[in-house]
Amino acid sequence: MAVPDYKLSAVLCGHSLDVRCVATTKEFCILSASRDRTAKLWHPEGVKDYVNVVTYKGHRNFVSCICWLPPCEAFSDGLVVTGGNDNIILGYNLQDGTIQVTLEGHENTVCCVQSGRDSGVLLSSSWDNTAKVWNLNMQRSTPKTLKGHQAAVWSVIELCDGTYATASADKTIKLWKKEDGSLISTLTGHTDCVRGIVVAGLETFLSCSNDASIKLWTNKGQCLNTFYGHSNYIYSISLNPGVEQGFATCGEDGSVRLWAGGDCVRDIRLPVQSVWSVTCLENGDIVTGSSDGLVRVFTKDPARFADEPTLKAFEEEVQKMQAAQQQEIGGFKLSELPGPEVLLEPGKTDGQTKLVRRGTNVKCYSWSAAESTWNEIGDVMGANPPGEGKTMYQGKEYDFVFSVDIKDGAPPIKLPFNKTEDPWVAAQAFIHKNDLPQVYLEQVANFIITNAKLDSQPASSNGFADPFTGECRYVPSSGSVPGLPPPSAADPFTGGGAYMTSAAAVPDGNKFIPHDSYIRFDQANLRAIHDKLKEFNSKAGDGLRAMTEEELEAVVKLCELNNTFNNETISFLKKMLQWPKEILFPVLDVTRLAVRNKEINGLMFDTAYGPTFIKFLLSCLTPDNLPANQMLAMRVLVNAFADLPGEMLVLAARESVMHSLICLTQLNNNAQVAATSLALNLCVALAQQPDSAELADCLLQLFPKLTDAEAYFRGLVALGTLLAESPNKLQIQSKIVSNTLIHNRLKKDSILSPKDDANLAKIVSCCKQIIRLL
Repeated sequence: MAVPDYKLSAVLCGHSLDVRCVATTKEFCILSASRDRTAKLWHPEGVKDYVNVVTYKGHRNFVSCICWLPPCEAFSDGLVVTGGNDNIILGYNLQDGTIQVTLEGHENTVCCVQSGRDSGVLLSSSWDNTAKVWNLNMQRSTPKTLKGHQAAVWSVIELCDGTYATASADKTIKLWKKEDGSLISTLTGHTDCVRGIVVAGLETFLSCSNDASIKLWTNKGQCLNTFYGHSNYIYSISLNPGVEQGFATCGEDGSVRLWAGGDCVRDIRLPVQSVWSVTCLENGDIVTGSSDGLVRVFTKDPARFADEPTLKAFEEEVQKMQAAQQQEIGGFKLSELPGPEVLLEPGKTDGQTKLVRRGTNVKCYSWSAAESTWNEIGDVMGANPPGEGKTMYQGKEYDFVFSVDIKDGAPPIKLPFNKTEDPWVAAQAFIHKNDLPQVYLEQVANFIITNAKLDSQPASSNGFADPFTGECRYVPSSGSVPGLPPPSAADPFTGGGAYMTSAAAVPDGNKFIPHDSYIRFDQANLRAIHDKLKEFNSKAGDGLRAMTEEELEAVVKLCELNNTFNNETISFLKKMLQWPKEILFPVLDVTRLAVRNKEINGLMFDTAYGPTFIKFLLSCLTPDNLPANQMLAMRVLVNAFADLPGEMLVLAARESVMHSLICLTQLNNNAQVAATSLALNLCVALAQQPDSAELADCLLQLFPKLTDAEAYFRGLVALGTLLAESPNKLQIQSKIVSNTLIHNRLKKDSILSPKDDANLAKIVSCCKQIIRLL
């Protein structure tokens, strides 16, 4: 069938940060909610224009969701309802923006509000793993709580048969009885966080997920179909009332997809990375909220098309965005390559290779049938071939943007280069920027000359002289190279203990930001661990047999990094992880040391046991668990980054991990260091990803809980790493500046005199670096 073309109709400017949610109200009005802590009502004016007639204020943090509650007994004019990162729900008068209702009960960000099918009923869901049903006609009544999910509940709706449905970051959908809120069933099928659900018909509903799929379900929980079309996370889904079996979706691929009869019939591209929300008006127009802080309206009615200059400017912006997304490294388009999650699937044949997008890098992996693992071969180096355009890096165009491996196990460092530059000058600038030893000069310069194909002759006679010595080449001395990062067994910032806060020398001008390698917890007293396991061994409880002395010794030997082991010992460890929480902590301590071993990491975080193990570790982080278990579970997650299987599974569960960190309370010093170390590893991995701004939210909520100097310092390094490398740098800057408590602390600490205290010295240095980035 012929599908009418959709074009831009209007751009609604007024928000200063991301528009996270859009909704509709009566008379074709649009509601929008933003990270700028406000919500807005947009009223249509004329054929295609909209005017902001009311701005709703009152939230102390980001406004994450919005809906229109129709008139009811208590509120005859209806309510505009919003939920925010301050954990509260506000209800406003539509016309004048006065607050009529304040609902408190959620313990974390309220990420969804929806009207129920009955008059005056409001549904809400939160990062606190629950959904709630409120009766606003009885404001003092206790809300009904739907509790059972293991992670944030991103969406809640009431189906046409009266059943409640919730979608969660634990990858499931749950159906609940309306009468008493009891659980009916749990629906599985999505392989990642389920972000949105919407009623599709009298007997069906739709769901969308971070796994880039949409599923059609019956109200009883049977999956009827799965639809594919997006190339990245799908954040929002909305029914399209003017189209038979029609709906709209949007997501992290910068697009809105329109669907009819199960087919994607139209793809609307926006000049943004993240389209957070989509909703459909009764006249068939499509409304979006996106990461650039704009609300856009698209229409198929030519009478409501924007004027030609506006349409032309919009198309040019889209083309620029698409060109950036089509950037090639080594001849491969970044946007078309899969992320590291594809390595969770086993290879089909020995030697099979896969190219994997890791941030802005491309790495090649080979499947080893004998080891049943993907082994990293190396970087796909690159740039655009001559005559095929330039590569963008930090807002500038270059002929080449190389990835340079300085240290095994650490992320490569970017080296931009234009053919008009002298390679020795470029190499020296690279060394200064990244605080590398001067002895690297020749190696870096020759690397540029070779990979940029500046001359086919050997480097010693290529015609480029070292401008810093006057010689053709700078010959480094032999022996150890000073200034290399310390081994992972030590504090990666000072060279001291892995998690000690005692004073240590901090070199002047030490550059801590951005941090580019994972940190670990390596220190241990194996004798003490063995004695505690032996003490607890007889207390394992019913159904868990006590280990023999030989079995216990074998388990403790897993703590030794290079120790040989057999699979039976891993089975012993997994059984001991089932010990009661009161005696679990020494087992967790063994586990955090064991997962540093490449083979053990692969066994604990494989596709069979790994997801369950991650869920178990997250259960140890609940506020009601023992502080020792919380701290050691975080250390296990930190050390999981020691090898690829653990790294990938922790990153896949990052939303749940961040949520757990935020919910922790009354942390002792060791737990604080563990929490900020975990946050730092997440920031190193995700700093260049689109969702890095979410990590900044987590860190800013974590900072007020930090009293330990080392923990505070690691939190600063994590925040500074995001600020230095995130594609959403402006958003993160705004978050920091708008957080008065944190911003004032940064400014205060940056002007302190460090004197002789090493902890204070590195904190002051780090604060100064962050202030400069702001």
